[in-house]
Amino acid sequence: MCMRPVKVGGLGWIEKLLAVWIALCIVIGLLLGKYLPELSNRLEIGIPIGLFLMIYPAMTKIEIEELKEALKSKKQVGVIVFFNYAVNPFLLYALGFLFFEIILPSLGLITLETAKYLWTGLILLGVAPCIAMVLVWTDLAKGNGPLGIVLMAWNSIIQVLTTPLYIALLVGTYIAIDIVSIGESVLLYLGLPLLFGVITRREVIKRKSEDWLNNKLIPYYNAMQLLALLFTMVVMFSLRGGVIIDNPNLIWQMAVPIVLFFFLLFNLVYYTTRRMGYNYEDAATMGFHCTGRNFELAIAIALTAFASMPMVAVSTVVGPLIEIPVMLTIVWMALKRKNKLSSSSH
Repeated sequence: MCMRPVKVGGLGWIEKLLAVWIALCIVIGLLLGKYLPELSNRLEIGIPIGLFLMIYPAMTKIEIEELKEALKSKKQVGVIVFFNYAVNPFLLYALGFLFFEIILPSLGLITLETAKYLWTGLILLGVAPCIAMVLVWTDLAKGNGPLGIVLMAWNSIIQVLTTPLYIALLVGTYIAIDIVSIGESVLLYLGLPLLFGVITRREVIKRKSEDWLNNKLIPYYNAMQLLALLFTMVVMFSLRGGVIIDNPNLIWQMAVPIVLFFFLLFNLVYYTTRRMGYNYEDAATMGFHCTGRNFELAIAIALTAFASMPMVAVSTVVGPLIEIPVMLTIVWMALKRKNKLSSSSH
């Protein structure tokens, strides 16, 4: 149930220098947010456009028959449901307790009040799995695209019900989730890219050939996907650049538990599913769909339900600043494992 391999075309320099572009985009975004906040606000419309252009290329690689086959993946769905809703919220809660309740206050590195706000923000980041950019990480790591769509669809439905419950349990505040906004996100980041991807694939194969699609068009789409990722980073970081620059300690204070969470969880899911007999493509896909967090939802909840505590919103905004480079590192790590597996099989 793996997608066919696609050759990388002559635009590989974008991928090779990706770490450089990422660092540059972070700096540009933060500086725009600090010194040109009005321009940053005008660029906000670029976030949904950038997310669409990141996910659409991945959809052009998926066949409808593969998607139908992935819908039968009950065991894989069970894995992500277990980790996303029985493990993840409590793991981030425990890491927050360790760092914000014990370690940092005892060392005098943070006030108890600030620690409380950051811990709350960390909990908000943990209660909902990602339903947008996770497809990009899966695609970059050459995972199972059709399975990824199915897992994302399940997560988008389940988190509508579980997010308020986990916030009530772990934070002590009941939050009503706007189901309409969740539905709009699913349509924008899943439905439309899938529709355009299916139409593109069908029409290109009809007018050209499947070989032309895989070896001529898709390499350009891969480049577009990465450029859209970089553009989205600039916009996201520019929206809160001023706050982040004015509070630089927030970055490392939030980074330590979040980075630990990402690496611990991805490796736990990956090696667990490998032991269960799944191939690299399925194991990596499940790993990303259990690791990625719905930062957009966390930020929205922080801005509305915790409006009287602005540091909570700031702590959630720091999340994408940490997530994107860390997830790209995990993509690189996963590809190294894939290459090692390929070498050992020959």
